[in-house]
Amino acid sequence: MAAVTQAVARPTVLLVEDDPDIRGTMAEALHDEGYEVAMAINGPEGLRVLSTLAGPCLVLLDLEIPRLDGRAFVERLREDARFGETRVVGMTGEPGPMLPGAVELLRKPIKLGALLASVARHCPGLEAGKPPRSSAQ
Repeated sequence: MAAVTQAVARPTVLLVEDDPDIRGTMAEALHDEGYEVAMAINGPEGLRVLSTLAGPCLVLLDLEIPRLDGRAFVERLREDARFGETRVVGMTGEPGPMLPGAVELLRKPIKLGALLASVARHCPGLEAGKPPRSSAQ
């Protein structure tokens, strides 16, 4: 009898980051942890990509992105009923207060462990469908 394999949906994270090195490193680490990663390089593109996703568990948002900064991005996000409950984790290298509308603020440079812990906190339920991590880690 043949084994039946059932596909398990991986939680999706939208990563809005303009620095290609940071974006690539974060996306690879998140993918290795079992997340689908959608990416954007600025605010308007982030909103466009978000509108194409079916229920992302989290938006990782650089606050100093071009064309529409992180604060304006969150304001627009909260105005759209489809995304009113979408969790946002802000990322910044600048000092300052918590981003209104965000669930957490990570200070750059972000350590990999802190990034993964934050995403795990805000994207519950991954463990049940998480593929095994590679043995190279």
